[in-house]
Amino acid sequence: MLANRFRRPTTRNQHVVGRGMARTLLAGTQVSPQEIEFAFNSHGKPDIVAPLAVKRPFNVAHTEGLVIFAACDAGQIGCDVERLCRNTDVAIARRYFASPEVDYVMSHTHEDDQRLAFLRVWTLKESFIKAIGRGLSMSLADFAFEEIDSPAPKIHMLCNHLGSPDSWRFACLSPADGYVAAVAISDLDVETIEVQVRDFQSRLATTTQEA
Repeated sequence: MLANRFRRPTTRNQHVVGRGMARTLLAGTQVSPQEIEFAFNSHGKPDIVAPLAVKRPFNVAHTEGLVIFAACDAGQIGCDVERLCRNTDVAIARRYFASPEVDYVMSHTHEDDQRLAFLRVWTLKESFIKAIGRGLSMSLADFAFEEIDSPAPKIHMLCNHLGSPDSWRFACLSPADGYVAAVAISDLDVETIEVQVRDFQSRLATTTQEA
């Protein structure tokens, strides 16, 4: 996972930075970033349509002050990030989360702890629905996360149409001080995934030197 921080964050800045990060990192030293062509499904999930040499699953997420990029060699991938100090109404959990997740969030009595609990669940859910390309068009109560405080939470499918949870792996992490993020990856024959966070500028400098 690559992360990039910037000053004076706006939605437009985040979108532009995210798209530029994706092009640069996906291109590597094989092609020019400008050669990459994206297509988007009906829910806005991007996919590479050309060149085929650099085609692979990827996802981009942003919040105030931070943009993250995640990619894998095969399967499906999704990521999400939130700023811990954002204004958060944890009562939203009762409306959108599955019952076990609501209990988890509300079991934290301190305001900061409750906000962190809410955002851990929220980023996990966002990473999953982004990975499968559905976005917020699907109900967040159709699936629930377990072992949420662990580095590798588990998912429990509450609706048959979502398939088996066995192929899904998740990771929670802090890509920078004051932020919480989650990554979802499918079709991996491993028990847990290890996510390494790297700074985009450092990676960009390395890529330029390699070229």
